[in-house]
Amino acid sequence: MKSNKIFRLSSLRTSIHLDGYNVTHYQELHKFSSEAEAEAFFNESIQELLTHGWYDVESVPVDENNKDFTPDELYGMFLEIKNQVDEFANAIIKPSIEITPYSTTETTLWQSKFGGLPYLPKNTTYPEAPDGTPLHLLAQINFSETPNLEALPEKGILQFYIEASGETAYGIEEYPQLKQTTFRVIYFPEPDLNIDNLLNNFDFLPPGIGLPLIDCLALNFAIKPTPMSASDYRFRTLVKNHFPIFQQSNLTKAMENSLEELVDDFLNEYEEKYEESLGGHCLGGYPAFVQNDDRADLQSEEGYDFLLLQMNSDDEHSIMWGDEGVGNFFIQPSALKQLDFSQILYTYACC
Repeated sequence: MKSNKIFRLSSLRTSIHLDGYNVTHYQELHKFSSEAEAEAFFNESIQELLTHGWYDVESVPVDENNKDFTPDELYGMFLEIKNQVDEFANAIIKPSIEITPYSTTETTLWQSKFGGLPYLPKNTTYPEAPDGTPLHLLAQINFSETPNLEALPEKGILQFYIEASGETAYGIEEYPQLKQTTFRVIYFPEPDLNIDNLLNNFDFLPPGIGLPLIDCLALNFAIKPTPMSASDYRFRTLVKNHFPIFQQSNLTKAMENSLEELVDDFLNEYEEKYEESLGGHCLGGYPAFVQNDDRADLQSEEGYDFLLLQMNSDDEHSIMWGDEGVGNFFIQPSALKQLDFSQILYTYACC
């Protein structure tokens, strides 16, 4: 029985394939007069890789009953999808509202802002943590000041509060958090702009030592196309649905595993090209992540797939979530359609 082995790195782009009298190495075919010569070259090539520092490797024996794609087939498939990275990115891109903060000496109570004092009618109870500690305004969005984005309201004021007395990590008790105990999202559909009807004495607020920002910042807005992060829990599924390569039938287990690794290779190519364009402050679009997308672990019939607000670390404006982290607020699309902000997923992560 002829020898048939594959030795490869975790990346399918580098592999050595022994098939009887032949060895394929770096996509080059080497033919030998005997299996012994071929196997000797195969083993020497492996040692050369290891000598040069390769360590993330595996030797894969070829089972006739569990056949895999050949390295040449895998490399060809990789090149095919690699050349379509931009096409894929454009197919899933979404518009977002980019938020640009700027320093200001004064903001109105109803103005869009990061930090500062909130719009709050006098007959409205100020949001508090369960122990009675007043929450602090993290962000306020007045939709009369923003460009229109499908699914978001065209009017009204949306507020994000977090516990900032230092008892929690930016208002998060459990991670990720759905219970609006130490954070709160409040929406006023018809703001009353009569200053006499608004709360204007906030002396009861404790120092906001746990806020990720120092100063109150005014906000400018603009529509911006946003690519999806490869860390998004939906990314792999979208890749598989987009490329026919991943929709083949009658595959062996080895072939299925190789296609999963091919998704990993595509993911790496995508990240190299698009990951730097992610991040920033925004409404809608796709979130950026410094760690994993924890939405994947939620047990719910509908995903929290609409990004309501992202506030990123921003050295220029003294915004810092831990060690260069990011805070995100998500909502289920059906709840947003009803303007129901009672079920919000709040996440925070840093490097």
